[in-house]
Amino acid sequence: MKTFLLAVVLGFVLSPNSLLRRNATHLTENVASKVDMEARLLFVDMAGFPARWNPSENNRQARLTMDANAQSCALSLPSPEGAWNFVWHNGVISNTQGSWPLVEAMLSGVCGVFMVSATKGDARAALERFLSSLKVNVKTSRLELVEREVLYALGAAGERAPQYWMDKEDFSVRGLKWLDAAGMLWELRFQEGGVFFQTMELRREGQMALRVLAQRPQDR
Repeated sequence: MKTFLLAVVLGFVLSPNSLLRRNATHLTENVASKVDMEARLLFVDMAGFPARWNPSENNRQARLTMDANAQSCALSLPSPEGAWNFVWHNGVISNTQGSWPLVEAMLSGVCGVFMVSATKGDARAALERFLSSLKVNVKTSRLELVEREVLYALGAAGERAPQYWMDKEDFSVRGLKWLDAAGMLWELRFQEGGVFFQTMELRREGQMALRVLAQRPQDR
């Protein structure tokens, strides 16, 4: 009913194919193929936070680099034992000091979307493959109310249904929601600038878990 009322009030919803194409075009035209930035990570959910770290140090500096041509991303977190490095390559994450699901979920989401920006060939098809890997139903589109903001959405309706959200005006990516292999619900939301976000928020099971603030991005 909520989706029906939004459609009546705000107009007809674009087709899934049109939304995929417009969002892929936005990514390829507006997102640099390489990004090297400093970011501040504020951990709200302390699950997995290393016991050897002082809990008061949950606001940590990090370096995030992404290279769409190489299909790779890396996040480096300084630690007393040396840098804790997470590397995403073609959808697979490796790390130097053990798994940290919170960080890995954030990296999986942002890197998967970012890689579409330098796709050689059909960017729309690349976006569809990424979303399908998260079980987003790319054959369904509608308007979705996300925290009092109306966005275009791909994916089935439902609180635990994987979805992909786009800005209603410029078709930039605004967020995605997916279930991991263990059935954990993750939501990644981009604020102020799409994938090249000033603020990014990660939620686990609907609760704020991690906030990422970009600082001095260097794009090429």
